[in-house]
Amino acid sequence: MEEKVSSLLFVGVDGGGTRTRLVLMSAAGELLGYKEGEASSYLENGREMVAKSLERLFEPFRKILERAESIASCFGLPNVGEFERSEQILRELVQHVTCIRPTLIVNDVVVGWAGGTLCNDGVHVVAGTGSIVYGRKDEKEVRIGGWGSIIGDEGSAYDIGRETLRRVTRQLDGRDEPTLLKDIVMSSMDFSNWYDVIQWIYEGDKRSKIASIALHTYNAAIRGDIVAKSILENAAIELAYSVLTAVKKLKLEEPLISYSGSVLEKNEIVKDKFASCLKGSIPSAVIRKAPLAPVLGAVLLAYKNMYGKVDENFVNTLFKVQKQLFEEGRS
Repeated sequence: MEEKVSSLLFVGVDGGGTRTRLVLMSAAGELLGYKEGEASSYLENGREMVAKSLERLFEPFRKILERAESIASCFGLPNVGEFERSEQILRELVQHVTCIRPTLIVNDVVVGWAGGTLCNDGVHVVAGTGSIVYGRKDEKEVRIGGWGSIIGDEGSAYDIGRETLRRVTRQLDGRDEPTLLKDIVMSSMDFSNWYDVIQWIYEGDKRSKIASIALHTYNAAIRGDIVAKSILENAAIELAYSVLTAVKKLKLEEPLISYSGSVLEKNEIVKDKFASCLKGSIPSAVIRKAPLAPVLGAVLLAYKNMYGKVDENFVNTLFKVQKQLFEEGRS
């Protein structure tokens, strides 16, 4: 073990509004460490929480990191590029907390893109708690959306949950006719009346809680609720429109489009509508679930930054690591 960690070490981090993931790998491609931690959104969670999240994430691996002669790292974190001096502030925070001088600090959507396109030209959409689209062609890059839960996040679980609650409250008022959606949300959340709804919404972590409602929207939709299905299909249209905007800006003729996040990975109603919208506009588009998890996309970006290109053997190694982590019960 000493020999394997004494030379080059790859570190990949995928941050988010719900959780943060860390992977450590040797230059030979051996998995040396994996850990999941708390949220790491600087703007939504605050500096102190991000610092604590990263500290807890890296604490078990400090000895490995201290023995490494060289570390190639990529930190994919929320809010990079979203406020003044964001990269510098987050770089200094990471270095202070982890004692690592970050090689790359990028927005978390960029590591999603790396895992989705394997660093090839194309567009990637993240649709989880929040939503954002990122695309790259040669040296040109574009970003669509990612405006946050107050004014943006269209097509995300939060957006679906927010719209679901809005429609349910209209039904509770009598402004809309009641449907199965109201019954499912009220019973699943153990709400007795409007007071319970208001109290639940405005207590604690609003973003994650409201995003969790999306599951009940899906359950109502598969049971035939028209209102629930329309909410999900509208979310898909919003995501597709953002992707098409990125494709247009990059002038991609036969675009590779990848996706990650629970809304597109686990909700076939959204996924099918999303794909049909894209294919209707660009029949030649290749649409796929990201082959690598964003945290491994971060490792791939660290590798590419060091060597100037992506090696097929290293990509195959990352696939093996992914299977070890996420397909054998380790996640």
